[in-house]
Amino acid sequence: MSLSSGPVPECSRLTFRLPKAEDASFYNTLMNEPDYHRFIADRGIRSDADAATFIGTKTLAHFTEHKVGLWLVELKETGAPIGACGLVVRDDLDAPDLGYAFLEDARGKGYAREAAGAVLDFVREKMDLPMICAITHTENERSASLLVKLGFAAKGQRYLAAYDDTSDYFEYVFDRGRD
Repeated sequence: MSLSSGPVPECSRLTFRLPKAEDASFYNTLMNEPDYHRFIADRGIRSDADAATFIGTKTLAHFTEHKVGLWLVELKETGAPIGACGLVVRDDLDAPDLGYAFLEDARGKGYAREAAGAVLDFVREKMDLPMICAITHTENERSASLLVKLGFAAKGQRYLAAYDDTSDYFEYVFDRGRD
Protein backbone atom coordinates (compact mmCIF):
# COMPACT_ATOMS: atom_id res chain seq x y z
CA MET A 1 0.00 0.00 0.00
CA SER A 2 1.42 3.36 -0.96
CA LEU A 3 0.46 6.22 1.30
CA SER A 4 2.07 9.63 1.42
CA SER A 5 2.97 10.76 4.89
CA GLY A 6 1.65 14.29 4.20
CA PRO A 7 1.54 16.86 6.97
CA VAL A 8 1.59 15.59 10.54
CA PRO A 9 1.04 17.22 13.93
CA GLU A 10 4.10 18.80 15.55
CA CYS A 11 5.13 19.41 19.15
CA SER A 12 8.26 19.88 21.22
CA ARG A 13 9.04 16.42 22.64
CA LEU A 14 7.26 14.11 20.22
CA THR A 15 7.19 13.20 16.55
CA PHE A 16 4.23 11.80 14.61
CA ARG A 17 4.47 9.45 11.65
CA LEU A 18 2.55 6.79 9.81
CA PRO A 19 3.13 3.33 11.24
CA LYS A 20 4.93 0.68 9.21
CA ALA A 21 4.93 -3.11 9.31
CA GLU A 22 8.26 -2.86 11.15
CA ASP A 23 6.35 -1.30 14.08
CA ALA A 24 4.44 -4.53 14.67
CA SER A 25 6.28 -5.46 17.87
CA PHE A 26 5.47 -2.07 19.40
CA TYR A 27 1.77 -2.36 18.42
CA ASN A 28 1.63 -5.91 19.77
CA THR A 29 2.94 -4.63 23.11
CA LEU A 30 0.71 -1.54 23.23
CA MET A 31 -2.47 -3.34 22.24
CA ASN A 32 -1.95 -6.06 24.85
CA GLU A 33 -1.44 -3.83 27.86
CA PRO A 34 -4.19 -4.39 30.47
CA ASP A 35 -5.50 -0.79 30.26
CA TYR A 36 -5.69 -1.01 26.46
CA HIS A 37 -7.91 -4.07 26.76
CA ARG A 38 -9.92 -2.51 29.61
CA PHE A 39 -10.45 0.99 28.24
CA ILE A 40 -10.15 0.62 24.46
CA ALA A 41 -10.65 -2.92 23.17
CA ASP A 42 -9.18 -6.36 22.79
CA ARG A 43 -8.50 -6.39 19.04
CA GLY A 44 -7.34 -10.01 19.07
CA ILE A 45 -3.71 -9.06 18.45
CA ARG A 46 -1.61 -11.89 19.88
CA SER A 47 1.57 -11.77 17.79
CA ASP A 48 3.75 -9.39 15.83
CA ALA A 49 2.27 -10.93 12.67
CA ASP A 50 -1.25 -10.07 13.89
CA ALA A 51 -0.08 -6.52 14.64
CA ALA A 52 1.51 -6.13 11.20
CA THR A 53 -1.76 -7.21 9.60
CA PHE A 54 -3.68 -4.74 11.78
CA ILE A 55 -1.34 -1.91 10.76
CA GLY A 56 -1.91 -2.63 7.07
CA THR A 57 -5.59 -3.52 7.04
CA LYS A 58 -6.88 -1.15 9.73
CA THR A 59 -4.52 1.70 10.62
CA LEU A 60 -3.11 2.54 7.18
CA ALA A 61 -6.38 1.67 5.47
CA HIS A 62 -8.09 4.25 7.70
CA PHE A 63 -5.63 6.92 6.53
CA THR A 64 -6.23 5.93 2.90
CA GLU A 65 -10.00 6.09 3.23
CA HIS A 66 -10.39 9.12 5.52
CA LYS A 67 -7.07 11.03 5.14
CA VAL A 68 -6.76 10.90 8.96
CA GLY A 69 -6.02 8.18 11.47
CA LEU A 70 -3.85 7.31 14.43
CA TRP A 71 -0.23 8.30 13.92
CA LEU A 72 2.55 6.50 15.72
CA VAL A 73 4.01 8.81 18.38
CA GLU A 74 7.73 8.69 19.16
CA LEU A 75 10.03 10.50 21.56
CA LYS A 76 12.04 13.07 19.57
CA GLU A 77 15.09 12.52 21.75
CA THR A 78 15.38 8.76 21.22
CA GLY A 79 13.00 7.83 18.40
CA ALA A 80 11.37 5.26 20.69
CA PRO A 81 7.68 4.67 19.98
CA ILE A 82 5.50 5.40 23.01
CA GLY A 83 1.94 5.55 21.69
CA ALA A 84 -0.55 6.42 19.00
CA CYS A 85 -2.64 9.56 18.63
CA GLY A 86 -4.84 11.12 15.97
CA LEU A 87 -8.35 11.16 14.56
CA VAL A 88 -10.65 8.22 13.92
CA VAL A 89 -13.75 8.44 11.73
CA ARG A 90 -16.53 6.28 13.17
CA ASP A 91 -19.93 5.61 11.62
CA ASP A 92 -21.62 6.08 15.02
CA LEU A 93 -20.25 9.61 15.55
CA ASP A 94 -21.02 12.92 13.86
CA ALA A 95 -17.40 14.15 13.80
CA PRO A 96 -13.90 12.67 13.77
CA ASP A 97 -12.92 11.25 17.16
CA LEU A 98 -9.68 12.20 18.92
CA GLY A 99 -8.05 8.95 19.95
CA TYR A 100 -4.87 8.11 21.81
CA ALA A 101 -3.16 5.25 23.59
CA PHE A 102 0.23 5.28 25.30
CA LEU A 103 2.43 2.62 26.82
CA GLU A 104 2.07 2.33 30.58
CA ASP A 105 5.69 3.46 31.04
CA ALA A 106 4.94 6.66 29.11
CA ARG A 107 1.91 7.67 31.16
CA GLY A 108 1.97 10.43 33.76
CA LYS A 109 4.63 12.41 31.88
CA GLY A 110 2.37 14.74 29.90
CA TYR A 111 2.87 12.95 26.57
CA ALA A 112 -0.83 12.27 25.97
CA ARG A 113 -1.68 15.90 26.69
CA GLU A 114 1.11 17.14 24.40
CA ALA A 115 0.18 14.76 21.59
CA ALA A 116 -3.56 15.43 21.83
CA GLY A 117 -2.90 19.19 21.95
CA ALA A 118 -0.76 18.89 18.83
CA VAL A 119 -3.59 17.07 17.04
CA LEU A 120 -6.01 19.84 18.07
CA ASP A 121 -3.57 22.45 16.69
CA PHE A 122 -3.20 20.39 13.51
CA VAL A 123 -6.97 20.26 13.00
CA ARG A 124 -7.27 23.99 13.71
CA GLU A 125 -4.50 24.92 11.24
CA LYS A 126 -4.77 22.28 8.48
CA MET A 127 -8.37 21.05 8.41
CA ASP A 128 -11.72 22.71 7.93
CA LEU A 129 -13.65 20.99 10.69
CA PRO A 130 -16.13 22.84 12.90
CA MET A 131 -15.67 20.30 15.71
CA ILE A 132 -14.21 16.99 16.73
CA CYS A 133 -15.35 14.62 19.42
CA ALA A 134 -13.81 12.10 21.76
CA ILE A 135 -15.11 9.04 23.52
CA THR A 136 -13.82 7.35 26.63
CA HIS A 137 -14.68 4.21 28.52
CA THR A 138 -17.10 5.15 31.28
CA GLU A 139 -14.51 4.16 33.93
CA ASN A 140 -11.52 5.91 32.34
CA GLU A 141 -11.36 8.95 34.61
CA ARG A 142 -7.80 9.93 33.61
CA SER A 143 -8.70 10.16 29.94
CA ALA A 144 -11.92 12.06 30.65
CA SER A 145 -10.00 14.51 32.85
CA LEU A 146 -7.41 15.07 30.11
CA LEU A 147 -10.10 15.83 27.55
CA VAL A 148 -11.65 18.46 29.83
CA LYS A 149 -8.19 20.03 30.41
CA LEU A 150 -7.78 20.24 26.63
CA GLY A 151 -11.06 22.15 26.30
CA PHE A 152 -13.50 19.37 25.42
CA ALA A 153 -17.01 19.63 26.86
CA ALA A 154 -18.65 16.55 28.35
CA LYS A 155 -21.87 15.83 26.45
CA GLY A 156 -23.20 12.75 28.21
CA GLN A 157 -22.92 9.27 26.79
CA ARG A 158 -23.24 7.64 23.38
CA TYR A 159 -24.06 4.09 22.48
CA LEU A 160 -21.72 2.79 19.77
CA ALA A 161 -23.36 -0.04 17.86
CA ALA A 162 -20.04 -1.13 16.32
CA TYR A 163 -18.75 -1.92 19.82
CA ASP A 164 -22.12 -2.74 21.42
CA ASP A 165 -21.08 -0.47 24.28
CA THR A 166 -21.77 2.94 25.76
CA SER A 167 -18.98 5.52 26.08
CA ASP A 168 -18.67 8.94 27.66
CA TYR A 169 -18.89 11.51 24.86
CA PHE A 170 -17.05 14.85 24.55
CA GLU A 171 -17.01 17.63 21.94
CA TYR A 172 -14.41 20.24 21.02
CA VAL A 173 -15.81 23.10 18.94
CA PHE A 174 -13.35 25.22 16.95
CA ASP A 175 -14.06 28.93 17.10
CA ARG A 176 -13.20 29.70 13.47
CA GLY A 177 -14.01 33.39 13.97
CA ARG A 178 -11.07 33.75 16.35
CA ASP A 179 -8.67 31.13 14.95
